[in-house]
Amino acid sequence: MPKPDRRGSAPQSPDVDAYVLNLARTRTFSTKDFVEMRDGSCRLSSTLTHELAATMPTWAQLVGPHAEMVTRHVAQLAKAGLGVVHSIAAVQRARTKVRVRPIVVSAAAPKAASSIPMSALHSACKECGAALTIRKRVYCDRCASLHREEQLRANAPTFTAAGPAKIAAMRAAGRDPTNSKEARLRRSSTAMKQRKAGVAWRDDGSLEEVDFVRDILPGLQRLPVKALAETMGCSISHGSKVRNGHLIPHRRHWKRLATIGRTYSTDRTPKATTP
Repeated sequence: MPKPDRRGSAPQSPDVDAYVLNLARTRTFSTKDFVEMRDGSCRLSSTLTHELAATMPTWAQLVGPHAEMVTRHVAQLAKAGLGVVHSIAAVQRARTKVRVRPIVVSAAAPKAASSIPMSALHSACKECGAALTIRKRVYCDRCASLHREEQLRANAPTFTAAGPAKIAAMRAAGRDPTNSKEARLRRSSTAMKQRKAGVAWRDDGSLEEVDFVRDILPGLQRLPVKALAETMGCSISHGSKVRNGHLIPHRRHWKRLATIGRTYSTDRTPKATTP
């Protein structure tokens, strides 16, 4: 073991303390970082222990000079013919004898740093391998958006079936949420706004050669239904019918839908990575 200093701690203790304090200051711990054992004790999770294990080369480099010094002490004891020490008193006498004959450590031995930074290893995106600035994240911003869309598409059938099933159950219980006074007023107000917007719209002839199904609909396939509904100012169900090709919207929406479809597809297109 490294030789203790006057305070009874190893020489690299300040470096370890600096690392622990820096870790506590810059990291937000969660319940996933700890595991409670059957006897009530708490241990570090495997994820956190693997992260801490990545700093072992740093501690090995710091302990190296002290380990070399201990080795030299043992070699001096062996040369002096003291043999193996079996008692604490003998250890103290050996230390006194070694102190009388100080050992000169090579000047090439590395010196301990004043403080140890956080581990140089960075978390990487699970999809594209890009470096992540937040350790707890799994995907980068671009891959997280694509992963979220995939999850929404995978859950869409369940989500779509859950709504009508819930409404059917409420109707069977004698309460129809789609036919309440508030719902009728909202539908009437929305329909009035749509009619006014349709009457006020003027066709400038720029859409004469445009076919919605052929030119615009393909760009809307990866567009979230919520964004599509907000663009047209309609309900989620209406936007879903438009994206699925079951309903063709009014021509006044075509330009904005084409623009948002192109923009969204360009921003979300995965970029080619060089090996």
